[in-house]
Amino acid sequence: MDDFTHLVITYKLLESCGCDVRATIYSLLPALDRKPPHFHRVYGHIISNFPKILTTATHVLANDNVSVDKSSYEYVRISEDKESLLNLARAASTLIGDESICNPSFDKVGGGVAILSHIYLDTYNNPVQAFLPDSVYSSGQWNFWSHVGYLTFRTKFYEESVISTFRKNLFNDSVWNTKLDPYTLIKAMIIRLGDLSRPGVEYEKVDWAIRVYLRFLGCDEYKRPDEGLKFCREFETKITDLIYQCLKIQ
Repeated sequence: MDDFTHLVITYKLLESCGCDVRATIYSLLPALDRKPPHFHRVYGHIISNFPKILTTATHVLANDNVSVDKSSYEYVRISEDKESLLNLARAASTLIGDESICNPSFDKVGGGVAILSHIYLDTYNNPVQAFLPDSVYSSGQWNFWSHVGYLTFRTKFYEESVISTFRKNLFNDSVWNTKLDPYTLIKAMIIRLGDLSRPGVEYEKVDWAIRVYLRFLGCDEYKRPDEGLKFCREFETKITDLIYQCLKIQ
């Protein structure tokens, strides 16, 4: 997914969870790792790095009073990208029809949904090593790539006429006619990242990632993932079907 698609989908996820939609911009944070090149699609795409990335981002983008290390990689990179991130949010606000996303909030839970949604959706783009350093195994939409052809997808889907149609159709789809608990959705997205891994991340490592991340977000109670998983599977089916439709693939 491109930047605008990440923002549009995350907005709808936050809306469905009853979270502050002004946290939408945090869905772009994993892309901070494009510099230096050897960090690309690794550092910012690891779940265990999300707490320090998100904490720093709320300080830089939402001007909260949390103490951060201004010499850290996160602080330097987010500060460098601050204006480009805000410009992307401004441009996306026109597509979404809500200017509030141009003023980032420091809602930790909404931010937690947003940043995680990036790597969850990235499973359509390329293999994601979400559980490093505990597991090197990558998560991806392997069956989808097998059917559509990975390079065919990468070549055709990102044509503006194609991805803009996909984005609009998904934004207006009935899949969003639901109410989700944000913690349950977070748990479900991490479980799905484990499910989509090959040869397969051990569930103990998936469970540990869930526990640590939810604790950071202020949730210490057990959350049944059933409703979140039901939504995620329906959501993935919807995304796949709309991509096929946009690419005119049976």
